[in-house]
Amino acid sequence: LICVALVAAVVTAQTLTDEQKAKWKKWREECRQETGVSEEAINRVVSNQFDVVDDKIKAHGLCFGKKAGLISESGDILIDQTKIKLKKVSADDDEVDRIIKKCVVKKDTPEETAFQTFKCLREEKPKFSPV
Repeated sequence: LICVALVAAVVTAQTLTDEQKAKWKKWREECRQETGVSEEAINRVVSNQFDVVDDKIKAHGLCFGKKAGLISESGDILIDQTKIKLKKVSADDDEVDRIIKKCVVKKDTPEETAFQTFKCLREEKPKFSPV
């Protein structure tokens, strides 16, 4: 978110439980193997560096978002689940609703939707984590 969230991202190592860290690591590796994305590309997105992005990183984000329960099998963002994760970094319900309205926008492909949603969530709340 996400994705992509996209893609695999963490708040910071200190704020994730051991169980969350284990899930994150497992999902990241499973999706990396499934998509063939490089570790470097994942690390760039995890670090909120969205300047160099390809189809593999977008596919990785979709994969990770599905495993994290933020994206349906058909590729739709699950808004209620995304709100739950977003509320971990924002206690303001109005802000959460504003961010969801801004960031969750269906694109041409599920991969693009996952990536753009995750990118937007991280731009709005840099510590957002799909885990």
